[in-house]
Amino acid sequence: MSVLVVLTAAAGLGLSIVSQLKICSACSETGEFSIFGMDFSWFGIGYFTVLLAVTAVRRRLATTELLSLAMVFAATGAEAHFIWLQKYVIGQWCPVCLWIAVTVFTAAVAIIYENFSRLSNNGGNMKLFVKRLALMAFLFFIGLSVAILGVTNKSAHAAANPYLGKSDSTTVVYFVSDWFCPACRRLEPILERIVPEIAKTAKVGFVDFPVHKESLNFTPYNLQFLYYEKNKYLSLRKALSALSLKTKNPTIGEVQAVVAPLGVKLHEVDYAEILAGMQADQTVYRGFGLKATPAVVVTDSRTKKTKIIVGDNEITLQAIKAAIDAVK
Repeated sequence: MSVLVVLTAAAGLGLSIVSQLKICSACSETGEFSIFGMDFSWFGIGYFTVLLAVTAVRRRLATTELLSLAMVFAATGAEAHFIWLQKYVIGQWCPVCLWIAVTVFTAAVAIIYENFSRLSNNGGNMKLFVKRLALMAFLFFIGLSVAILGVTNKSAHAAANPYLGKSDSTTVVYFVSDWFCPACRRLEPILERIVPEIAKTAKVGFVDFPVHKESLNFTPYNLQFLYYEKNKYLSLRKALSALSLKTKNPTIGEVQAVVAPLGVKLHEVDYAEILAGMQADQTVYRGFGLKATPAVVVTDSRTKKTKIIVGDNEITLQAIKAAIDAVK
């Protein structure tokens, strides 16, 4: 049975590596959750690596046998919570995650069978076997409790920070645009080159200024991607921009269709959250007296200095870097 436990640990390690690749939309959804701040897949890689090492030497070191038992049955409790999350919170099954659960449960069954076999071979010390089962049940409960306490939805905290880039910077660079402004559309391809560079030294925000009222039809999706899909935001923005060329009033289905190839599933709309984001946008363009798009506002909360750049011909990487230096 030790060989089976080693094999399941190796399989779990391989599956955790596959999970880290986010090869399916369900993997991406699961990736929104973390356990004690650590990504599920990285946690799994670490866990199965340790389990593999411990199980490989459990026959040679007596203490490791109890440790492997503790790791496996605590993990079964944690996996029970992860399965519950997929069913009732995420709302879809991740095949990779389910197979990881299968490896853990298989290891647990192997250990139970191994203990039962020992009982049979040693003349049937039922009291010892019952104690061992009680320990396994206790460890299952501990793992379940730890998972319930430690698992959090990373995106639940994202709305407090609708920025890309360096989160602790006092300098904020706002890109202000309208989804139907021709000059803004000309600037969009340039943003793909500018934003990653600016994000190295400053916080970056994107503000919808509805010169055309239809621009507000895209704002909820733009805000949602800023809140929950920071790593993919520029690609998602490009997809929204392409969609704006086809329709001024996109449906949820149309938006989902253009972002699906990026492995993104739309979240349920939180109207309070979207309203707060739209009010924040208004604070920027009204507070800085903006009258046209596209525009870039560079401001520093420490020095209280601000520089504004207007027009697609004026908005360049060099101009923005100069403005950042000026406001610091």
